[in-house]
Amino acid sequence: MTWIDACVIVVYLMAVITIGLANRGRQETADDYFVAGGMMRGWLSTLVVGLSIAATLFSGISFIFYPAVTYSGGLVLFMGVSLVSMPVAFFSLRWFLPKYLATSIVHPYETIERKFDPATRTVASLMYAMMRIGWLAALIYAPTIAIMAAARLSPGWFWPVVLTTGLVSTLYTVFGGIRGVIATDAIQFVVIILGITATFVCVWVKLPVPLNEAVDTLYDAGRLNFLPLSLDPTARLTVWTVIIGVTVANLANYIGDQMSLQRYLATGDTRTALHTFAINVIGVIVVLALLTCAGLAMFAFYRFVPDPHLPKDVDRIFPHFIATELPVGISGLVLAAILAATMSSMTSGINALAATITLDLMPRIARPLTSTEQLRFAKTCSCVVGVVATVLAGVVNRLGTLFDLTQIILGVFAGPLLIVVLLSVVQRRIAPAGMILGMILGCAIGWCFALSPIASLWTAPVAAGCTLLAAILFPIHGKEAD
Repeated sequence: MTWIDACVIVVYLMAVITIGLANRGRQETADDYFVAGGMMRGWLSTLVVGLSIAATLFSGISFIFYPAVTYSGGLVLFMGVSLVSMPVAFFSLRWFLPKYLATSIVHPYETIERKFDPATRTVASLMYAMMRIGWLAALIYAPTIAIMAAARLSPGWFWPVVLTTGLVSTLYTVFGGIRGVIATDAIQFVVIILGITATFVCVWVKLPVPLNEAVDTLYDAGRLNFLPLSLDPTARLTVWTVIIGVTVANLANYIGDQMSLQRYLATGDTRTALHTFAINVIGVIVVLALLTCAGLAMFAFYRFVPDPHLPKDVDRIFPHFIATELPVGISGLVLAAILAATMSSMTSGINALAATITLDLMPRIARPLTSTEQLRFAKTCSCVVGVVATVLAGVVNRLGTLFDLTQIILGVFAGPLLIVVLLSVVQRRIAPAGMILGMILGCAIGWCFALSPIASLWTAPVAAGCTLLAAILFPIHGKEAD
């Protein structure tokens, strides 16, 4: 990595902190800090929140994984997400958001307590906390490895890169609050698009054959096949794992995850929330299309330009291309884009997890706090969450493959969270004890599937299905039946 690339990255990090602090807005209460008082309305705020949701869901892991999946498996993931998962999410949100926002709640999981009881909300919050802290640690670790590979840094740089990524993200989350996080998310989404586009353009410019010959090569190699119909449950990516597994996991991200729920609440009304989600859908499909094109382009490139040093690990091919093929300055831009993807997700995760601890868990174990005390605790909690996640990033590499690890963690916990949030807005009577039992059972069975040879993408639908069955089959009696 040249000094120009390093300058691009440093300038970017400084700009992110400055923008986050400049857009922090009023922070007099915890509601201002976590949901911006529900006042992010108007066309500009709608656009910014929509881009923020999209940026939040594209971590550094996603930035590296999607090109790698396309490189090795073709179009199935992109086609499945674009044609099935996102349309299902869109129509589900059209049903869900009016019911969710009609409850006039302030905190994301408050609707769970209203429908069930405080104990159910506490269990859901604990599951969310466990899911997010593990996800945050993996989130910091993945781009650290990519940046080190792309910049050709020695192992001694591991902790400096981890600390820089984790602590910078923590810094502007603590002082920026949800307004600062959303504003910088939107800008970082633009950086992500620029970085991916630059990679795609550089690949095709360097390709030594005409475009039609490259396309023929992709077709002959099966990379343009998007209908792998294998019924093997251990197969990682098939039509069925994408249509079922990815779709359920996607719904969990948009309905069961506090990071998304915070943004709906920040808009203040159903119409604005639906508009922000529509913008998010467009943004997600654009980024996925660019990442998919980058993966296909790299496959064609290395077919015609053999590289004896090409990594065997497909997840490292993209960073390797950044290090060896991109021009000076563009390499720094792409590395900044990877940091953008990571920091967008991390700041949102820190803020959402701090909200869970401050608003859901603390009232169960301590005296009620004043508005000033609650805001001070929220900022302290954000700082602690960020530091803990940064430290854990140093040991997460011992837990297995990063993609499968994140899919398992999100699936095991997000599946039950999706069900409890959905059931909290429907009319059907569900026993609180049954809901708690369902979440615990779904989580446990999800872990059993995760530890088996079955593909990790089945974890979320299995955990969600078991949670739903246990909850609706649990008998209702006594006061619960009245």
